[in-house]
Amino acid sequence: MSTELTTWTKIAQPHADIADGSFDEGLFAADLGSVARGRGPADYVNPVQFCEKTYLTASLTDVLTRLSRRLSGDESAPSVHRLQTDFGGGKTHTLLAAYHLFRQPDEVAGTALAKGLSEQLGGQAIPKATVAVLDGSDLPATPEQVDNDHRLHTLVGHLAWRLGGPAAYDRIAESDRARAGASTHELAELLSAYAPCLVLLDEMLVYLNNALSIETHEGSLAGTTLTVIKNLTQAAAQVPGVAVLATLTSSRMEDYADVSGTEMYERLSRVVGRSENIVTPVEGDDIFPILQRRLFATTGSDEHRRAVADAYGDHYDSLGDVLPSTFRERHYRDRIARAYPFHPELVDLCTHRWGSLSGFQRTRGALRILAHTVKALSRADHDAPLIHLGDLPLYDDAVRGEVLKFAGESYKSALNADIIRPDSKAPQEDKRRGGQAGQMHLATALATTAFANSFSADRVVGASAAQMMIGVTRPGVSRGVLDDVRDALEGALWYMRLEGGRYRFTTEPNLNKVIVEREAAVHGYDVDQRINDAIRKASPSGHGFRVIHNVAEPSALPDDGRLTLGILDPELRLGGDTDSEALDTASQILKTKGAGWRANLNAVVLVAADAHLMSAARSTARTLVAMQDLLEDRHRLGRFNAEQKERLRKRASDSEERLPQQIVMAYRHLLALRDANGEGVKVDRSDLGPARMGSTITERVAAHLKDADRLITDQLAPAALLSQRFAVLPTEQDAVELDRLLSYFSQYPRLPKLASEKVLSRALAAGAESGQFALSSGTSWDADDALIRFREAVTSDEIVFQPGTWLVRASAAQALLAGRQPESGRDDETRSEPSGAPGPVVRGGSTPPPYARPTGSGGRTDDGGGRDRDRSDHVRAVTVSVRGVPGESMREVVKSAVLPLVSAAEVSVDLHITAAGGPQGIPRQTLDLVVKEALRQLGLTDFHIDEQDA
Repeated sequence: MSTELTTWTKIAQPHADIADGSFDEGLFAADLGSVARGRGPADYVNPVQFCEKTYLTASLTDVLTRLSRRLSGDESAPSVHRLQTDFGGGKTHTLLAAYHLFRQPDEVAGTALAKGLSEQLGGQAIPKATVAVLDGSDLPATPEQVDNDHRLHTLVGHLAWRLGGPAAYDRIAESDRARAGASTHELAELLSAYAPCLVLLDEMLVYLNNALSIETHEGSLAGTTLTVIKNLTQAAAQVPGVAVLATLTSSRMEDYADVSGTEMYERLSRVVGRSENIVTPVEGDDIFPILQRRLFATTGSDEHRRAVADAYGDHYDSLGDVLPSTFRERHYRDRIARAYPFHPELVDLCTHRWGSLSGFQRTRGALRILAHTVKALSRADHDAPLIHLGDLPLYDDAVRGEVLKFAGESYKSALNADIIRPDSKAPQEDKRRGGQAGQMHLATALATTAFANSFSADRVVGASAAQMMIGVTRPGVSRGVLDDVRDALEGALWYMRLEGGRYRFTTEPNLNKVIVEREAAVHGYDVDQRINDAIRKASPSGHGFRVIHNVAEPSALPDDGRLTLGILDPELRLGGDTDSEALDTASQILKTKGAGWRANLNAVVLVAADAHLMSAARSTARTLVAMQDLLEDRHRLGRFNAEQKERLRKRASDSEERLPQQIVMAYRHLLALRDANGEGVKVDRSDLGPARMGSTITERVAAHLKDADRLITDQLAPAALLSQRFAVLPTEQDAVELDRLLSYFSQYPRLPKLASEKVLSRALAAGAESGQFALSSGTSWDADDALIRFREAVTSDEIVFQPGTWLVRASAAQALLAGRQPESGRDDETRSEPSGAPGPVVRGGSTPPPYARPTGSGGRTDDGGGRDRDRSDHVRAVTVSVRGVPGESMREVVKSAVLPLVSAAEVSVDLHITAAGGPQGIPRQTLDLVVKEALRQLGLTDFHIDEQDA
């Protein structure tokens, strides 16, 4: 993990059957009628187990306390209680709690549930009562044979039988067989005989709808039953120690959405409503402790839960207005602590957004999904402080099955394509990114968050940007990283849409998939054309270079001495399987012209594309062609809404702008000839490195060669023309013709390249004026009529590179000039020039001697080389801190302060870059395409970028 918070798997301990997945699915589908008959999971049938795992919420405490008072003989306590819940809102669990507590209070007295209720009763014992269970889903509307002598026909018969067996049934046997129901008086006498007693009514709507088709003297059995229920509630109010606990809604309410079903529900509501006390078993955050009690043996200490909550609260505070204020309030920290190890948003999704969907039972559904979630994440050793919404393991068959029950099987394609498989789009994005994003599966988590928020009974579905963040973020996760991954998913997933500022999944493929399908039909020729157009745009002539494109053979490059940059054919790439072919071809192009050797070996350079980066550029080109085809396809375009059309246009525009920059980044391998220490020439391969936004291939090549002192664009030192390194004027010669001198720079790779002949012209003019050498023109450099220019102003425009013009050594020029003058005519200046001295002469005197400068205290002096004479020649280590370096000066700082140290020491550099984009801001494309991608290409993954919105 990226923070010091302990992962929840080391704190919260699931029940053994939850952790290993061996739990019974029926554990979360309680059925009152089955439990009353002794059938079902032990957690429901066994009264002690049930009471140990049941959490006493405030609402449950209230209803059980009222029932206890009523069953104890308190006539002021309500006699009839109606449980009003959403589907799956805890009604069956409330009925079962009443069933076990009041039926066998002595057996469950030691459980947490019974102790808690007894405490609420002021220490009084829980009253024992006869409990009659009437579960409409368990009661047949047709006659039921219960033993050899008794057959039950109506609800009255079932009530009597459950209160007192044959003896109780005999009291109302005649009315039951006649399906005549029972009066309030008859029911009061029956209840009085078995008081204290508790009648539990569940799923009555099921029984009533089944009874509609059974005729009686009064019409239908359903009508008779409604009368019985009304009379029962009235009778219960008349008899002390009698209570009725009823639910009216059905767990399968969608089955009764027709006119008759709706009417029956309304009639039942009116009948019970005359004497009811409405109770909501599970309200608000009551679900948190219920989940904890049912799924976990322990959830750690209060201190740990509070520490986690505070860490998340601090993290949300740091995000500021990116999140709604609700998440930054103290109340939300309390919710995090109470919901631990679940994040409240995950529970809210299950119980509120999904809980409002037809067919999803609020508490039962949440329990099933979260039980399987805990199982799957425990097996995966999930590494996070909480279980977030984005951690929902949709790859798990059981979790996915529960979700698809209400989402629909048609969403399988979306899940397979984008989320749940190793080759799905989101997991592939995690794999591509690596680092923190890959380790935390942020792309998969964000896609899961969007998918989960795509289902709700609300009119507005999908996850807002804030919901996407809250579903995934945790302490230690950068907002910038999340935004970056989310934006990448928008262009990668096939079934996620961004509409109205919300991310949601649909069963229809989005633009990404439509574009991919269109890409398959794009012809390779069209892609090649786009690439070639982008190459031409990315490599204009300039910086001294003539640029020739699509070079694939030696004949493509002229051999005229002009500085030329050849852009290798995009199929000749480096960094892939074609390295050998590309290098062999490049070597032939650089060295030969036709059948012979190339004369101007130093005038040509090549640049080759990186195989991986060119593949990415071709992918962009193919996508661009596909998008432009779609924009021209009126029929297909008509199927998109206005927002999708605009997004398609923008993506096409962005790709068209991005492609040339990708080409610039791809053409990063520079190939040129260099001298092999007297053994001919060899091909030198250099990496131009990452490209900055807006640069061109030509500009990058020129900058690289210039930084390596292999290209001179402005100033050439005159003394260099006389140096042994250049060796353009052999020691046995006094002069060289200028046209030949110029040709040397085109021919010999040991020399730097000249951006233009003006570079040499300026050096020659400066050298002649300063007296480092002379310029001569005539039939020969030393002819009697040769014009000698020495120690006088010469403009570069006066210099012509043609036969009959020479560079002459200063000593030779002096001797020649001296021979032309009488001995007495020699001036002092000429006599003061030492023979063969290449440097300038100071007019009117000698060169001034070095002088000593005081440095610091103690009278120590500098030795003239910038070093204190009394200091050591070496230092053990050095740390250089430089602040406030302008961005445009960074290259020079590296060249001056870093590279000299690299040659003699082990150097590491930490960079802290602050960039302010002004009112317009910094283009996000610069961050995404240039900065981040370039750092990754360099293998620098340990970087972090904080962004501030413009």
